[in-house]
Amino acid sequence: MNQNSNQLLGQPKNQFKIVESVYQQQQPQQQQQQQPRQQQSVSSKPVEESHCIRVRSKEVKAVHRMMLWFSGKKQQKLYQKMKKKHRYRKNVIAEIINTERTYVNDLAIICEKVKTSSLSILSPNDVQTIFMNCDEILAWNKEFLQEMEKGYSKYNLDKNQMPRPYQSVFYGNAQQLKTPDLVAFKCYYEYCSKFTKSNKHFEHLKANDQKFKEFLTQLNKNNTLRGMDLGSFLVKPIQRLPKYILLFKDLEKNTDEDYPDLPNIKEIHKYFKEVNEENNKFMDIFMGRLQLQQLSESLKINQEELLNEPQRIFKFEEKLTTIQPNAKHDEDCQVTVYALSDMLVVVQDEKVQKKLKLDSLSFVKNQSDNNKYFSNLFQIVGVGDTIQCIAETPAAKKKYIDLFEKLIQENREHEHEREKELGNQQIKMRYPVQVVVVGTEERNFQSFTKHTQYITEISINKVFQNIFIRYSEIEVMSIKYKQRYPRIELPQLPDKNWLMSHKTKSIEARKIAIENFLQALLQAKESQSDPDILNELKLPKNFFDLPDLYQSILKSNLTQKQQNFKRTTLEGKEELREKGINIEKLKISAGEILKAVYIEQETRKKSVVQICPNKVISYENSKDPSLQKIIITFPDGTETALGVTEQTRVREVLEYVAKYNHLVYYKDFRLYLVDQLKKQRVLDDDEVLFKVIDDERQNNHGILNKLEQMLAKSNAEVLIKMKKYIYLPAKLEESDYKEDPVRLINLAFSILDDVHDQKLQLGFKEYCLFAALYFHMKHQRLDDKLFGEVRRVIPSEMFQSSTDKEWKDLVTQCFKALDNELSTISKKNENDQIQKKPNSQYKHTDKKYLAAGVTLNAARTFVQSIMAIFQVQVYEGTQKYFKNLGLEVHPTIYLGLSIHKIHFLNPQRKEQFREIDYSRVNGVKSYPSQIIFDLQIFKEPIRFDTYQSYEIKSLVEQYQAIQKFDEEYELGHQFNIKH
Repeated sequence: MNQNSNQLLGQPKNQFKIVESVYQQQQPQQQQQQQPRQQQSVSSKPVEESHCIRVRSKEVKAVHRMMLWFSGKKQQKLYQKMKKKHRYRKNVIAEIINTERTYVNDLAIICEKVKTSSLSILSPNDVQTIFMNCDEILAWNKEFLQEMEKGYSKYNLDKNQMPRPYQSVFYGNAQQLKTPDLVAFKCYYEYCSKFTKSNKHFEHLKANDQKFKEFLTQLNKNNTLRGMDLGSFLVKPIQRLPKYILLFKDLEKNTDEDYPDLPNIKEIHKYFKEVNEENNKFMDIFMGRLQLQQLSESLKINQEELLNEPQRIFKFEEKLTTIQPNAKHDEDCQVTVYALSDMLVVVQDEKVQKKLKLDSLSFVKNQSDNNKYFSNLFQIVGVGDTIQCIAETPAAKKKYIDLFEKLIQENREHEHEREKELGNQQIKMRYPVQVVVVGTEERNFQSFTKHTQYITEISINKVFQNIFIRYSEIEVMSIKYKQRYPRIELPQLPDKNWLMSHKTKSIEARKIAIENFLQALLQAKESQSDPDILNELKLPKNFFDLPDLYQSILKSNLTQKQQNFKRTTLEGKEELREKGINIEKLKISAGEILKAVYIEQETRKKSVVQICPNKVISYENSKDPSLQKIIITFPDGTETALGVTEQTRVREVLEYVAKYNHLVYYKDFRLYLVDQLKKQRVLDDDEVLFKVIDDERQNNHGILNKLEQMLAKSNAEVLIKMKKYIYLPAKLEESDYKEDPVRLINLAFSILDDVHDQKLQLGFKEYCLFAALYFHMKHQRLDDKLFGEVRRVIPSEMFQSSTDKEWKDLVTQCFKALDNELSTISKKNENDQIQKKPNSQYKHTDKKYLAAGVTLNAARTFVQSIMAIFQVQVYEGTQKYFKNLGLEVHPTIYLGLSIHKIHFLNPQRKEQFREIDYSRVNGVKSYPSQIIFDLQIFKEPIRFDTYQSYEIKSLVEQYQAIQKFDEEYELGHQFNIKH
């Protein structure tokens, strides 16, 4: 390029340097003007030094007294907390010792009194079958108790003295269990494995042997068994093993790390878990039933209520924090949840608060963290009720969700097997439907037709689909289906208040209402056969069959290796290779990286359209009257007509038009909607394109809408166009467009679109240069007839700042200068190709492609060209926080999102004044009209007002996913490259 064009491209940077130098010259002058004023103010008010010292000493003493007072209060609270914990530990230890004493005493009764007495009336075989190896168990537990008593005697002094909280109690027991070749509690294996046979024989003799009946009667008269049945004594060794686990688990949880006894307690707890797990292999169901019986006794629950279901067993217990909706201020409380195979029993302060029945449609809802007051929320949904839980950390939340999901899935499978056993071999498994509102978007927020779209994720057994729905549509559905299905208990929707409809509080309430309404409607058995519901929600007709269909696809098309996505780097890359990724290009190709990221995301989360794709064809070749016609505009302004169904998603159309346009990589492009006011918004992959266009056309009607169109000088045509959206490092992008001329042209015209939308801050000469490049790419010529198209590059307000002649003269001058330069480059590249020089195959000779390359290079001098830019309002509280830090921030700024960072741009020329790496972003929360960043470098969350909050959050998460993929697959940290 000649010197003039180079000067044109360099002009903005030179202007920035001039502004900066002027600012630096002004700073010393301002400081010099301020210094005399400061000196004058200091000298005009002389203050006695002694007075300052006296005042300061009084203040210091007062502050010191306050600090001592607060410190004392704090220490007092810590002491009370520690004292309470010591007291609790003492009670748990006492319970372990006392229950062990009682247990050994009961074993002695069985072995030394009952068994001995029975030898006169029972055969040796009967005695051995009923009492098994109880003598061996008694002998061992006496030794175990004796060692406990030694440790406890040192811990628990006389009544006049406090216990020694740091004294080891269980050291001797831990050493016992470590003794090599010691049978210890493994003697319980024989007892437990033979107990089922023993119990049956005991019941047989009890019913048929008269002498044995009289023997049992005599035991009761003598009060040998304290009024209990012999069977209750014989089952005690079975009950004792799980009791050890519960007691030592509780003690371990309430023992701090600095306690010398903690390693011993952990060792014993671990030992009992291992013994119990091994023991469960012998009698899993029986043990579960016995634990259930024990739970019923301890909680004083009617045994018939818990034991009436023969397949119900005890599974596990967990300490959870729940939110009580009826409590004041939604208080959270600590509860113990006892998980049975088909029921959850919630206990607080040793009282049963709730019994939640589980069935095949139960599930665990992973709730969104876009909440102002709570985070790490999840909900267990059962039959007619729920348990609202809150975890301490994201890791704990995931652990609980996985744990309860596994329990529910096991119950679902057992229930399905039982139904099949009843005779209906063709019965289909029903899967739970989950509904979560994952975000909101304000549409037409600068218009009279402003409304909120609720982005709602509907899933069935981990097959997902996002729908975009208005609250008014839910209200219509509520009236309609309450009349059609009066037996379904559909929840009541909040009253409509037009004045409050766009307030955050109202929108949050509506989100919950939408979730509950759609959950109840889709979960009800009688409504699942209604095609109208699925059609209104734009879900496929076979929505409820998708889990079975997906499993059949996996079995027929995928090997077991392909079904399990590997997480290690090497195996993960091989997995990607099998899915069509060129592993060798991952380090040099932006398109290959994006393709791989999307494949990995789809592997983890299966979308409905992957299983049931919708039809997209060229409208000219379509003979199907049910298809709807839509027009897609490419970056260079050309158009194509497509035929789509009423459920075709944006992602399906984008994929089709990319192939139609012979674009190799397209994941960095999106479809945009240009509305009636010429405002653009990016379309979500899951939006139904026909519904998007239809809604926009509906918004064009009415007097107020027509007035808006007149003021905006709009013709109210709905336009869908394809445009660049995700930006990766220049070296990776360059590798792709060198090999793909179609991509080169699309990228260049996307830049010209940005120029027209004033994304880049340009002057008169820069606009002329980009206009000249447009004519080179589009027509390869420039004349009077074509000059009118200059308005496709130069925005109207900028064009009006100069005369038509001034624009035409300089654009023509730039065109000619570029033509000479491009001709020279074209000839040189042609000679290189003839001589077969290195990389000459990537050098274009067509001036159209050369102009596209110049366009990309010219845009790269502007940092704004590699980011998506959003205008936001700085929240008032955030402005004050920045001001306290010494940062002056304009109330309106721009946020730029690139692959590297979040960029803060000033409102005048979109120049960067701050940037933050994504690694320093702890989290992003989007609300209907706000977005909040939790950043490591600031103590407070940074809040901005914007109606594009969901789009910003989604793009940040997409860039973070790309960076995570880069690190996970060791691609050389391509995204740390500096531009």
